[in-house]
Amino acid sequence: MKALVFNGPRDIQYETFPDPSLATDNSVILKVERCSICGSDLHMYHGENLGKASYSGGVTPFCVGHEFTGEIVEVGSQVHRFRVGQQVLASGGAPCGKCKNCLSGHAQRCAGWTAFGLSGAMNGGQAEFVNVPMADLTLQPIPEGVTVEHSILLTDAMCTAYFGLTRTNLEPGDVVAVVGLGPIGLIGVELAFTLGASEVFAIDPVSHRRGHARALGATALDPSEALPVIMDKTLGAGVPRVFEASGSKDAVALAIKVAGAGSTASFVGLPQPDVQLPMLKVLYKDITIRAGVASVIDQWPHLIPLLQHGRLKAEGLFSHTMALSEGAEAYRMFDRREDNVLKIMMTV
Repeated sequence: MKALVFNGPRDIQYETFPDPSLATDNSVILKVERCSICGSDLHMYHGENLGKASYSGGVTPFCVGHEFTGEIVEVGSQVHRFRVGQQVLASGGAPCGKCKNCLSGHAQRCAGWTAFGLSGAMNGGQAEFVNVPMADLTLQPIPEGVTVEHSILLTDAMCTAYFGLTRTNLEPGDVVAVVGLGPIGLIGVELAFTLGASEVFAIDPVSHRRGHARALGATALDPSEALPVIMDKTLGAGVPRVFEASGSKDAVALAIKVAGAGSTASFVGLPQPDVQLPMLKVLYKDITIRAGVASVIDQWPHLIPLLQHGRLKAEGLFSHTMALSEGAEAYRMFDRREDNVLKIMMTV
């Protein structure tokens, strides 16, 4: 098959790769139809860290990508919810299937849960075909009333946005700051209004991202002006709910600066090892810190009805559509933020 293969920093190429086979009896083989690049994929692309893994060099080539949808073409003997021919979307990661939580029906708590496309241990879905383990849990039939774009967003970005935003303990009437306006942050802006926020400060250095947030009704701010504007508008109190969706050193620091006394700040951006919280400010402001990686499958029951009833639009997030064969160029463009790129959908 053809796939996007990681060969080293800034070296993701469209090339021939061995076809997957059913890794376990609870797996399916998916013929991928659409996939997309996540902002977290750029850490790998840059040769940086994702979790405990470093991608600076010496990595055996593997297929990348954890956001994908497609058609089931082969089903293992222990798969019960799915059949050949179904159109499905995949959670961005899968559980191990072997630990106590997995074996007792609580796989969403699996400590060995890992994302697709981080290594050859679980090749990713920026490929013509992909093996999906624990399929009964990891896959979701594409629901009625959910668009092609939404189905891709439900594999990770939309779920991460809902997870992170709701962990700010947002209540109707609250003021919210969203720091980082990639797709996750922009979905967070819309969700904040959907869940009752009275005002949303949306912060990002990229002007077209701020424009998207402004169109959603947010007060869009460049990081250089965010702190004085927010303190002026809140009469020095700061913001009670902060959602950080970047992971950069500057974004994390700014999230704490705009947070008010007794506030809750939720972090979902993936940081590099040198990113640290300013603990003295956290301590003296009495900030509740929430941070984590979303369990995608746990967010589906909340998000799918919002989409089906039109309460959440999540529109205009895919700025470009390219073929998988153009994947190397897609990564280069996405990395350099060329042509006002926001998110790229690749067709297979």
